[in-house]
Amino acid sequence: MSIQRSIGIAVAAAAALMASPLAAQQASTARWEGFYAGLNAGGLWQSTSANIGENNTVGGFSGNGSGFVGGAQAGYNYLLGPALVGAEIDFQGSTLTSGINGGAGPSFIGATSAIPWFSTFRARAGYPIGSVMPYVTGGAVWGHQTLSGTDSISGPFNASNNFWTWTVGGGVEGRLSDQWSAKLEYLYMGTPDTPLSTPATTSINEHSVGNLLRVGLNYRFW
Repeated sequence: MSIQRSIGIAVAAAAALMASPLAAQQASTARWEGFYAGLNAGGLWQSTSANIGENNTVGGFSGNGSGFVGGAQAGYNYLLGPALVGAEIDFQGSTLTSGINGGAGPSFIGATSAIPWFSTFRARAGYPIGSVMPYVTGGAVWGHQTLSGTDSISGPFNASNNFWTWTVGGGVEGRLSDQWSAKLEYLYMGTPDTPLSTPATTSINEHSVGNLLRVGLNYRFW
């Protein structure tokens, strides 16, 4: 799924949300507190670069990629005066893959990295304005990553691990009815705490940036 298509879908959904006649009618009576759960979908794109030590030399590798994400979320909102605070957890399946190329000294590295799934654990803080609520969010990401390819010196390799990192972002959520709402959300994701590399790599300093844009639908329980 292309980044342009992901952004187009998300923007179209946001425009439909803001134009909802029912949301406008309920501006004075919208309820935000309580438990909720729902589904989401969107796009994830990532850029990676790293400095590595290998074969008694130094070098590096880099790559970019994108993919589709989809999953489910659940959370709780509490109104604190005019503001809303809460927590949310989600689980995402992902088709994100990135082509990785580089090397060190005489070696050449050609590989593919992927993040097949991840989960975020975040706090949220928003300011409801009738049936629309802009908010900020941040917390932790736990996920799984893989790296497979060939090092011209050490040969084919496959590596994988689980990782932690941080995330911050924001969004806007709007009420569609008394119990249903829709949201548009962006998250910036930091570098995984346990980078992957080839078997011949003796040191690595990686920098990775992830950008997630998604739309979601929530149902509130009361």
